[in-house]
Amino acid sequence: MPHFNRRKFLTSSLLTGATVAVFPKMLKSQNKKTEVRKTIVISSGNGLAATAKAMEMIQQGKDALDSVIAGVNIVEEDPNDMAVGFGGLPNEDGIVELDSSVMHGPTHRAGAVASLRNIKNPSKVAKMVMERTDHVLLVGEGALKFARMHGFKEENLLTEEAREMWVKWKENLST
Repeated sequence: MPHFNRRKFLTSSLLTGATVAVFPKMLKSQNKKTEVRKTIVISSGNGLAATAKAMEMIQQGKDALDSVIAGVNIVEEDPNDMAVGFGGLPNEDGIVELDSSVMHGPTHRAGAVASLRNIKNPSKVAKMVMERTDHVLLVGEGALKFARMHGFKEENLLTEEAREMWVKWKENLST
């Protein structure tokens, strides 16, 4: 498994987001006036299962955003993936804080959460921010209150493996 730190993860996430995780390319024939649609799904290296799930759902006619979120949930729920979600590396205080943002092309709407604690699927909360509020971003305690209000259950996201890595990192700060 490649080593990710938060900076590398956020950089790759922003680049992936900037290329819009799923985008259709419309090609029109001048003579036939038919459309050819090519759909691609993009992720970082830890998202192969996520892209497969998203593509499967898109090909079944599901909404692209719902499809991508279903794929992302695979990574968010994997305790062995220390880059994001359950099992992700904690902050300096030993607390797993998660960020997620979503954009829906057809409606031109967006939603995001940052520094969200104790919620396994921040991508679902970000979508709910987009759908149920006039806000684009909720942070920290406000994001957690919003998630709880909408029925998301709080869970301890720190796995033993991530905790051990955090302890080693903390111990090495003084050397």
